[in-house]
Amino acid sequence: MNNPFKGFLDALRSFSRGFREQTVDIIEKELSEMEGSFALLIFSSLVGLPSPPPMVGLALLPYMERELSIMLAKSQNLEDAWSVWADLADI
Repeated sequence: MNNPFKGFLDALRSFSRGFREQTVDIIEKELSEMEGSFALLIFSSLVGLPSPPPMVGLALLPYMERELSIMLAKSQNLEDAWSVWADLADI
């Protein structure tokens, strides 16, 4: 009588573990989406959207250090052939 109960508890534990892992994955994805929205809010002037007041942007800038470093790294590694030609042609 003890073995069926133990098997049931093991099944319940593994179900709970799988549910927690799936929940953590969903929360991490949602956090990533929220970081993207936050970055768009702070750096909205770079894409032509109205920007928040300057003091709000400056206050939130320390929280955007990681996003800013990623953006700068991507922009430094980006080579656009058309922009090189436009620069040579002085357009």
